Order: sequence, then C-alpha cells, then structure tokens
Amino acid sequence: MAALRDEWETARATRQEEVIQRRATVLEELAHCQQSREADAAQMRASLAEHYAAVQDETNLYLTQVEQQRRAMARQTAQQLKEFDAELRSAVADQRAANQEDLFELQQATQEKLAGHMHDRAVMRSRQAQALSEYVVELEDVVADYLAEIKENREATAVVDRAQRHRDREALTEDVEALREEFTVYRQQMRDFREDLRQSVWGDAVPQAAPAAPKPPKSAAKSRPAAARKSPTKAKPVATKPATMKSVAKSNGAKAPAPAAPKATPAKAAVPTEEAVFEYLQDHNDGARLTEIESTLGINRFQAVDALRSLIQKELIVQKDRTYRIQEEAVL
Repeated sequence: MAALRDEWETARATRQEEVIQRRATVLEELAHCQQSREADAAQMRASLAEHYAAVQDETNLYLTQVEQQRRAMARQTAQQLKEFDAELRSAVADQRAANQEDLFELQQATQEKLAGHMHDRAVMRSRQAQALSEYVVELEDVVADYLAEIKENREATAVVDRAQRHRDREALTEDVEALREEFTVYRQQMRDFREDLRQSVWGDAVPQAAPAAPKPPKSAAKSRPAAARKSPTKAKPVATKPATMKSVAKSNGAKAPAPAAPKATPAKAAVPTEEAVFEYLQDHNDGARLTEIESTLGINRFQAVDALRSLIQKELIVQKDRTYRIQEEAVL
C-alpha cells in the first residue's frame, strides 16, 4: 500500500514537474512571440511613417501645381473678360451711333410728312371753302326760287280767294235780295190779312186811325225769327183764322182778339249753327246746297248764310257752283 502510495506520489511529482516545464516552455514561447510581434510592429510603424511622408510630399506638390494652374486660368479669364468688355463697349457705342442716325432720319421723314400733310390740309381747306361758298350760293338761289314760288302761289291763292269771296259776296247778295223779296211779299200778305181782319171786325165803318207802326230797321229784319220769315205758302193757313174769329165775335158781341203772332224759334237761333253746318258738311263729302242745309238742320236762310260765310272766312269750307263742301286742308 505504502509502495503504491509512494509510487503514486512519485508519479505525481513527475507530472507536476512536467507541468512546470511545459508552463515554462509556453511562457518562453509567448515571450518570444511578443518580441517578434513588437519587432514587426516597429518595422510596420517605420514603413507607415515613410509612406505617410511620401504621400504628404506628393499631395503638397499636387496642390502647388493646381494652385499654379488656377492662377494661370484666372489671369487668362480676366484677360478674356477685359477683351470682351472692350468689344461690348465698342459694339454698344456703334449701336448707339446707328440708332442716333436712324432717329435723325426718322425725324426728318416725320417732318417731311407733317409738312406734306399740312400742305394737303391747306389745299383741302381751300377746296372745301370754295365748295362751301358755291353750295351757299346754290342754296341761296334755291331759297330765292322757293320764296318766289311761294310768293307766286300766295298771289295765285289770293286771286282765287278774292274770286271766291267775290262769288260768295254775289251769292250772299242774291240770297239777301231773295229774302227781301220774300219779306216784301210777307209784308203785303200781312197788310192784306190786316185789311181782311179789319173788314171782318169793323165792316165798312172807318176805324180810328191807328198809329203808324214804326218801320223796322234793316237790322231788325235780319234778326227776325225764322218763323216770321217763312214762305207765303206757309203763312196762308193763318189768313183763314179771321173767319172763325168773326163768327165768335158776332155770337158773343165782344171785340175779336188780335190775330196770334207767328211762333218764334229763339232756341234754334241760339244753337251754334256754325258747328252744326260744319258737322253736316263733314258727313257729306259731295257737298250740300243752301236749301238742303236749311231744310235738314231746321235753320233759316240768314242763319245758314251767316254760318256758311263765317266758315268760308275761316277757310274751313269752300263754295263751288252753289255747293258748299269741306276744304281738304281742314279735313287733314
């Protein structure tokens, strides 16, 4: 047992020695490796430093060359810019000179055109003045001819109006003469009626002289009502009244009343006959005669003649061959 123990311890001591030797060998190899690595590192640092210095020298040389090239290009560019500026200034000066020449030529052309236009305007003004003076002379001649024509027309119209007035005056005179004759016949009939009445009332006895009735003036005869100027044929029935009145007087023994006076028509005389006659003629384009107007409107001869004369004087109607009609200008 003890031998085994001794053998184990011997083997143990041997193994411990072998471990110590291997540790020492490993440490020695590690130290050698560290020395070789340090030597390699130092050599590497030296080679890198040499390479850095070489690269730095090349870079400085390159920068120096680039700076020299840039300076040369800057001097060349400045020279080119200076030359371009000089050329540009020269071109601008030439262009300005050309523009000045063009402007001077344009001003001269404009002045010449203005002078030509002024001359044309003066010529045109003189021509227009001449044409206007001729037109004024022609217009004065036309106006003079027109005025002469108007004067001739007025004179012709005045002659026609005078002739028309003369014919109207003659027609009115004839109407007045006819009315006078009718009035003379009417007075004679009234005298006969008075003699018959006196004979029927008083017989053959001579009555007291009655005061002479005043002779009516001509104006009163003209203003007599229409009923008093009726034709003798219409007054005849009145003359038959005394016979009846005589029988009444004999039966009653009283004085017979005076014969009734003819009824007057003042209402019709007060009617504006001019408007009625004018409206009547407006409804009859072919005109109407004096008797037709009297009978239709129920007016007497004096009223009809006065209304027609007034309308003729107002140039509203005209008379032709005893026919009255509306004047064309009044219709328009």
